Amino acid sequence: MIDSHIHLWRRADGDDVWVADKVGGLARDFTVEDWKRHADACGVAGAILVQAAHSVAETERALALAAVEPRIVGVVGWADLFADRLADDVARLQTRPGLVGIRPLPPGTFGADWLTDGRTRRGLATLGRTGVAVDVLVKWPGLARARDLLADLPEVRVVLNHCGRPDTMTGQLEPWASDLRSFARATAATIKLSGLIERAGIEWTAESLRPYIETVVDAFGPSRVMFATNWPVLEIGGTYEGWVAVLRETLAGIGLTAAEQGEILAGTACRAYGVRMPAPRAQL
Repeated sequence: MIDSHIHLWRRADGDDVWVADKVGGLARDFTVEDWKRHADACGVAGAILVQAAHSVAETERALALAAVEPRIVGVVGWADLFADRLADDVARLQTRPGLVGIRPLPPGTFGADWLTDGRTRRGLATLGRTGVAVDVLVKWPGLARARDLLADLPEVRVVLNHCGRPDTMTGQLEPWASDLRSFARATAATIKLSGLIERAGIEWTAESLRPYIETVVDAFGPSRVMFATNWPVLEIGGTYEGWVAVLRETLAGIGLTAAEQGEILAGTACRAYGVRMPAPRAQL
């Protein structure tokens, strides 16, 4: 298994990790050793480390960690989407081994107004020319706008984060489900199967999440869906081990073959980011 979306941070680094400032349980250090304990318990071999701050310095630290930690198989870093120097910034990061993508979150990400900003189209087109995968975080009301924008930029290798952030606490699938299917048809994007627990409240169950998981898999197909946890943010509403167990149970329960489950659990991430599974660790 490849976890296609984890975050790490140390408060002493001084990064502005906004979610850690908002949620008391996240206002501490989360290290690669912490992640490995969870991963080992679940049979997860490697992970994609994703930016958590609007900071090139944080990206550089992540790349330094990936250089010495073989289980971090790739880094999705940050660059300023609106900067005139965007191409140069990405080119410089690409000289470092380990960079597999950019998540260029601009101000106002969750309001989706950035999707209609002319600078966004220009910046995404620039990223498309660099060849990196581009992680996009859009809350469900912005899916239609994201679809229209990205459908016109087929050269951008899009990875939609966290299932388009549906409001799982409500139990309502629409209009998220229809908008997500439309997004999948109009683009060649892949999608991260994550972000469901932390928006579901404390009373979620495997049964309450199943319709969302089914919708994602049906809309995109297993070859365009990748397992992710969004750890440690998922600890807002659950545990690493709990999410992995629910996901594996659900994927088997909706009738996917072993090969299709393998695509979701590792294959899609390896293709989308151009990474390989880590070498098996020696048994002591």
